Amino acid sequence: MTQPPEYPAYPGPEQPTVPPPAGGQVPPPPGYQPPPPPGYQPPPQQTYGVTPQASPWGEYAGWWSRVGASILDGLIGMVIGIVPIAIGTILAFKDVETDPLTDEITGGVDPLGIVILGLGILAVLAFGLWNTVFRQGRKGQTVGKSMLGIQVVKADTGQFLGAGMAFLRWILSSILGQACFLNYLWPLWDKKHQTWHDMIVSSVVVKK
Repeated sequence: MTQPPEYPAYPGPEQPTVPPPAGGQVPPPPGYQPPPPPGYQPPPQQTYGVTPQASPWGEYAGWWSRVGASILDGLIGMVIGIVPIAIGTILAFKDVETDPLTDEITGGVDPLGIVILGLGILAVLAFGLWNTVFRQGRKGQTVGKSMLGIQVVKADTGQFLGAGMAFLRWILSSILGQACFLNYLWPLWDKKHQTWHDMIVSSVVVKK
């Protein structure tokens, strides 16, 4: 049989050859994102013009919870002092009378009643000192704050104030509050819910 003619093979279009990179690794395709390493935490997103609701030590306590704690502390102090103060007042002035015609005061004051009255006042002051300075400085909470689940800590470290700084905070609260009631309202719009005396001693009130 006759063999068919052989035709020469024509080469097709040559494919460009890419030289391998150094080290023999193939480069990733365009747009490739490598997976994050184990344990990677994305950085927090920055927010601007938004009031922060939490510190590194916990969520900032609301204004109403702070007011409620102060009211509870005041009521407890009143209960402690009301009995001796009432008894002392009655004993001290039980013999004092006023003439309805001349308004002349007659009778004497019972010294025992004055002593009991003074002890009642001292009991209220002693409770306030212990509760606001020593207890709050050591544990971060007065009795009222512990009942409402809030505490006072240092704004930079989260530690408790200690008795000395708690005493300074107490004095500043009394002075600034008497000078301007706005001190007690300032947490309503402050980004850290701080009063002026909080700002001075660098303290914040947070939820426990």
